[in-house]
Order: sequence, then structure tokens, then C-alpha cells
Amino acid sequence: MKPRIVLIGHFDADKVFALELAGVSRYAQARGWDVDTIDWNEARTGSPKALRSTPRPIGFIVEGSDMPPNLPLRLYGGAPVVFCNCTRAPRDARFARLLIDEVAVARAAFRELSASLPPACGVVGYWMGRRNWSDDRAAAFRAVAAEAGLPCHSFSFIDPRKADASGEPERLVAWLLSLPRHCAVFAVNDETAAVVAKAASAARLNIPRDLTLLGADNDTSICEASHPTLSSIQMDFESAGFLAASMLGETISHRATETQRNKNDNNPCKQSISENNLCGSVSLCDKKSGPLLVVRRESTRGAGRREPRILEAVEVIRRKACDGLTVEALAARFSGSRRLFEMRFREAMGHSVLDEILHVRLEKVHTLLSRSDVPLSVIADFCGFNSDRALRKFFLSREGMSMTEWRRLHGKGSVEG
Repeated sequence: MKPRIVLIGHFDADKVFALELAGVSRYAQARGWDVDTIDWNEARTGSPKALRSTPRPIGFIVEGSDMPPNLPLRLYGGAPVVFCNCTRAPRDARFARLLIDEVAVARAAFRELSASLPPACGVVGYWMGRRNWSDDRAAAFRAVAAEAGLPCHSFSFIDPRKADASGEPERLVAWLLSLPRHCAVFAVNDETAAVVAKAASAARLNIPRDLTLLGADNDTSICEASHPTLSSIQMDFESAGFLAASMLGETISHRATETQRNKNDNNPCKQSISENNLCGSVSLCDKKSGPLLVVRRESTRGAGRREPRILEAVEVIRRKACDGLTVEALAARFSGSRRLFEMRFREAMGHSVLDEILHVRLEKVHTLLSRSDVPLSVIADFCGFNSDRALRKFFLSREGMSMTEWRRLHGKGSVEG
């Protein structure tokens, strides 16, 4: 009978759960584990049906969606637990946390929005009221804007669980009207971005002509259904699930090693000490998962008119960026000066020609890195970079990690150990 782990979460309410489950399952399959799932509400009873069968789970992963993990501790027995997105997880040597790197999300959002050279930016908190992840993400965005010397306006929704929120749509409309023209707005998730887009329409503000708007999570059911379609930061929830499972695997392996060592030493006292200090320091067990990339749609496409030659240029970039296309070579395809072409492109698209070229190349780099059969040394040749060194330097500056680290975290290869 295979060892099994249990994943606890909001199956119906949390749309990212399926992606995290896929990542957990990918790791578990490589380790020869079975994966059972338990809905959060059933888990709160303390005795869900899945735990009454044998064998007893060797570990748990709890997707908290920023909710306090107020499940009965007896639920876990003595097994290790990884809490995902539970900022208030109980502190214990057998518990670890996987959190979203909100600073990395904020920096990705600011880098995308500031490319249009806005006079100011804004950030809108979660539309359902105060949440830890929303507050952290908004605060990080304000800090990044402050570092760049760009004014940042904030809007926070009233929590409908604590107060009457019936007047919030009108208050949001008034806030949007108070922003300077061409302001760049970051909504902390796609649900909130859709609410902002609706309020902008009510305020007769055109997106992206009067303001640009960026969400997060890249929930296509929301982003593609909105008018205009919403640009969004794509989080790699599948890799987050894989990372959570690997954290659990490391802890389980460590426990097994320590247990065997203590048996060999035949020292009950030492065994007790070791089992209560499985991770050494709790903070060493905590890890963070960052964003994957920005998916560009209409809401950040700049304030300019859609000139046919600009649309043609975008199509050329999509086809030729990874063939070594340069800004100079692209501009030479069109009449007029290179400077005028670049100005028109930035006005229409909200970012520079070079940024669009590098964005397409980075998408291709991500695709190749996710395949374990592609050597790192050849990726630069396939993605239009002059050298492997140039690619590695660019990738580190954009992702904050090396390509080797990114592949280890996000790749689809086999699991060691």
C-alpha cells in the first residue's frame, strides 16, 4: 500500500486549487505517494472520512487562501504540515509555510505599469475588504513606487463582513475620477481589476486611454470576459503546489533519517529532542513563491490610437523577436525616423519597442526552461540573445534568480531523492 499525503483546501471557492493539486500530484507521483483531498469545511469537523481510512497520512498540505488555519491540530496527528498562503499558521517545529512573495508581485506590477511613463500610479485593495495578502501586496507596491519617486494613490474597500458596503461602487468611481489622466492602476487581483474596470466605465473613463489597469492571477475567465480585456500577472500555482509537496518531502525524509539514527543510537531522550526540532529553526522551513510573467491584454495597451503600422510591428516582434530582431531593424521596416517610430509605439502600446521584444524572448525562455530536455547552454541561441552570458544576466535581473534555480522550481522534470 502506497504512502499517502492529504491536501486540504476550498475546492469550489478557490479556482487555483486545481493548479496547486496538479503540482502536488506531479511531485507525489515521482515519490510513489497517493494524494487524497479534503474540503476545508469537512476538515474543520476534526474527523473527516478520508482520515478514518488506512494508512494514516504521512503529511498534510493546507491551502489557506489567507484564512487563519483554524483547523483542529488533532487533525494532523504527529505528521508534518505545509501551510500555503496561511500567514497566521501555528508555529511548530513540524509546520512550514509557503507564502506568495508579495514584494516580487509588486515589483513585477510596477515594472509593467511604469513602462508607459505614467504621471502617477494607483493601487486598489481586494474588493471584498481587508485581507493580509491584499494589504501586503498593496503596501509593497506603494513602497516600490516610492523608491522610483512616483506618486501612488490608494483605494481600500470596506469589509462587507464588518460594515455596510453598499456605497462602495460610488466611492470607487469618485476615486477614479480624482486620479490624474493616464494614471497606471494596479488591482491586487483579477476580481478586483474587473470591479475597477466596471467603475471606470461608470465614470466614463476609457481604459487604456485615460488610465491603464493591471490585475494579478491571470484568471482567464475574468480577464478575457472583461471589457477591455485585462492584463494580469500570472502566478505559477502549479509550481507552488510542487514546491509545497517538495517541502513536505524534505521534512518527511528528514524525520525518517532522524528516527533511524535515534534507533541506531538507542537513546529515547535524544529521539524526543530530535522529533521536536525537525526543522531546527522554524523560519528555515518557510519559503516563498513568486510570479511567473505578465500576460498583456488591452487594459495596458497604452493611450494612443491603434495605428496599422504599430499593429504590424507587434506581429513582426511576435514572429521575429527570437531570431535576433533589433529595434533598429524593426524601425527600418517603416517610413519615418526611428525616434518617431519608437514614440508612436510607446504611445500605442504603453511600453517601449525593446521591452516588447524582450518580453517575447522571455516568454520563450520560460517555455524552454520548463522542459528538462533542453540544455541551458543552447537557450540563448533559440531566444535571440547574443550570448549565453547576456541571457543569464538579463534573466537574473528580471527574475531575481538564475535559470538553474528557475528550472529547479518551475520545471517539469523528475524529482530527485
